Amino acid sequence: MLIPRLKIRNSHLLTPEDFAQLSLNAKVLERDERGVKVLQMGNGNILKVFRVRRTLSLARFYSYARHFCRNADKLKQLGIPTVEIVQLFHFEDSTNTAVIYRPLLGQTLRQLSMLGLIDQTLMENFGHFVARLHQHGIHFRSLHFGNVVKTTDGALGLIDIADLKIYRHRLGSWHRMRNFQHLQRYPQEWMALSQAERQAFADGYFSTAQLPSKIASALRLKLKFLSEA
Repeated sequence: MLIPRLKIRNSHLLTPEDFAQLSLNAKVLERDERGVKVLQMGNGNILKVFRVRRTLSLARFYSYARHFCRNADKLKQLGIPTVEIVQLFHFEDSTNTAVIYRPLLGQTLRQLSMLGLIDQTLMENFGHFVARLHQHGIHFRSLHFGNVVKTTDGALGLIDIADLKIYRHRLGSWHRMRNFQHLQRYPQEWMALSQAERQAFADGYFSTAQLPSKIASALRLKLKFLSEA
């Protein structure tokens, strides 16, 4: 699938004084040994800082923050709910970059699971959703229950989208298999589902993917927590 060319997003300088001002009355959501990584500001928007850890990294030429913004823009083009970018930033005398975005409103599948609110219908819809991602050429290596949101209007969308690549063609069997492995990164979340709910995911996925039988059979084996259909 051809995606229209996106305009280059301007990056704005974020001085230490600007960062301090944005941090006022903000809630720290994530930090590491190098400092604050994610802030929730008073208006609900999120400020996320991206740091380059390796000396030799492509992120020194095309920043993680810019990649994050581009992914959000591409997903929006494809009609997939995700975060809304407000501003892209770079820091003085640093390879660090940052982005402010409006979060995707709703609850993650992880939150719904903890509340006991996952059922067969939701898991079947999740299967349809993952198949549509693959049909759009989206390979999301951080695809798991914590990064999929059921929005306030009932649709499914993606968050934490830095680790995502969109190809110009639908995913082949190798990428699909890899993505199923990523999806099952937290096996306890799958095992908390009933067998019927796990089967509903598989049914939703394969009914939408419409794959040749040989490829579909190989993919089913990767869904090791799901029964054969």
